[in-house]
Amino acid sequence: MRRFRFRYKETIATILAESEEVFKKAVELMLYAREKIEEKISRDPFFSITYSPYDCSEEIVERMCRASKLAGVGPMAAVAGTIAGYAVEKVEADFVVVDNGGDIALKTDRELLVGIYPTNLAFKIEPTDFLAICTSSGKIGHSVSFGYADAATVIAKDASVADAFATALGNIVGEKDGKKEIEEKIEEFWKKAKSYVEGLLVVKDEVVAFAGKIPELVVAKIDPDVITKG
Repeated sequence: MRRFRFRYKETIATILAESEEVFKKAVELMLYAREKIEEKISRDPFFSITYSPYDCSEEIVERMCRASKLAGVGPMAAVAGTIAGYAVEKVEADFVVVDNGGDIALKTDRELLVGIYPTNLAFKIEPTDFLAICTSSGKIGHSVSFGYADAATVIAKDASVADAFATALGNIVGEKDGKKEIEEKIEEFWKKAKSYVEGLLVVKDEVVAFAGKIPELVVAKIDPDVITKG
């Protein structure tokens, strides 16, 4: 397994692959998805600034609009997950991980650990033909969040949906919320999300809470230098 870094405009990604050939193909697919999203924005600038669900039918951006309607957020809430997910779906390889600024899409033929920053915990991922693990944070990174979670993470079989629901989940975590408030909010949020996602997890200060089916959590040493960040 090799670790590659890729940066283009707002896209900052880490890609794990067995070969440079797979890495280059994943980058090609990410750039194609970006191009289609940029074309949509050039024709319809409101698409890029609305925080409300939106209608669209064009290739690739349709995934973002569908996810935005399910999660009740704007379509750009799903942009990073959509780009990562498209690349992983289309690349021909048994193993590839695309971490697009904290929104991860992967397929793996082996056990894999995915760290949950800023904790010392990681998801133990079993072999799978596709999984998305997308995270929103009100404290880390440049993505828009109206909440105060250190990490609001959603696991799903659709990367656009995982990304949109991660944004929505992060938005509901209040600045002064403690364990009780977070657990109550997650329980209510899960009622809406459970038809579309596998599970979710929230980290805020010392609180770690989850709902649904999440991968096994294990203690792991997370190297900050390998985290995808701008």
